[in-house]
Amino acid sequence: MRQRALPLRLAAWIAASLVMAGCSADPDRRAEASAATAVPVVVQTPRPASTLLPVPAIGRLERAEESTLGFLSGGVVDRIDVDIGDVVRKGQVLATQAPTTVDAALQQAQEQQAQAHRDRERAAELVQKQLLPRQVLDDATTRLIVAEAQVRSAVFAARNARIVAPADGVVRRRLAEPGEVVGAGAPILVVSGGDAGWRLRATVADRDGLRLRVGDRASIRIDAIGGLPWPATVSRIGGEADAASGGIAVDLALSAPAGEGAAALRSGLVASARIDASADTGLAVPTSALVAIEDGRGRVFVARDGRAVPLDLRLGEVGSEHVRVLEGLDANDAVVVEGAAYLAEGTPVSTLSDGAP
Repeated sequence: MRQRALPLRLAAWIAASLVMAGCSADPDRRAEASAATAVPVVVQTPRPASTLLPVPAIGRLERAEESTLGFLSGGVVDRIDVDIGDVVRKGQVLATQAPTTVDAALQQAQEQQAQAHRDRERAAELVQKQLLPRQVLDDATTRLIVAEAQVRSAVFAARNARIVAPADGVVRRRLAEPGEVVGAGAPILVVSGGDAGWRLRATVADRDGLRLRVGDRASIRIDAIGGLPWPATVSRIGGEADAASGGIAVDLALSAPAGEGAAALRSGLVASARIDASADTGLAVPTSALVAIEDGRGRVFVARDGRAVPLDLRLGEVGSEHVRVLEGLDANDAVVVEGAAYLAEGTPVSTLSDGAP
């Protein structure tokens, strides 16, 4: 059980009360003294936990839209015309593939198509003369259809043996160099949208993630550029907890920053956030109200009909200033937040003032 020093204003009141009790002789004076000996306390009604217990988060900053670009087919990288930090425009050619590989694949597909066409013509002639069964013609027709599809695929790959910027943006990463052999779809460049804004990708504790809703407000601080707060909102919440950490992924969309700080933003910067959870997750009272706490249970006193009444509570997270109460407390209870350490069940109490949350 935790003990606290009695506030000076309460100590003075109690001392005066004891003096009055000792000096009383007649019944009327004794009645007044009895009222005066009630322990003065400060009470406070609980508040919604969401308003007092923000969710902390730490993550890395990145552009809201990032595209990982590569070639449609494998081959040799011929040229990469941009580097990290370059500003690009929509439709701009960023990299090209060596034509030899792509051209060879197209030529091979065209030759296979021509052979499949000849085979079908011969099969059709022999079937017409009843020298071969109908099945042979059907098989030849199928091979021709497949060859034609392969040619269309090779033509498409030849026309797209280059990487084109999908939108205006900035090159964030360059993952290959000219002369390298890369597979189909291998990442070559990462390009972020220039006007898409910024987001903070973070992971929060599972119990905190369950308190969040899309649209909840947050404040983000980036120490590397002065720690100035930027408003943000929750834009996405993970659908499952991470298998390794047990946390839930959360994306925070930053409101459009302005000034010198905006120009200093870089992908990968570490930032901290405080998110105001809007979900109804119980009540909160000042941590100072607790007179006992152990294994997720706690005890407080409430003032009822001029007497102290102890309540056993089931607690959630315990902060430095407030504690979340999951069970055992009503929103209208007058919780003793000062003077509780000097109370017992049934102790007469006198409300000194209503403490502000």
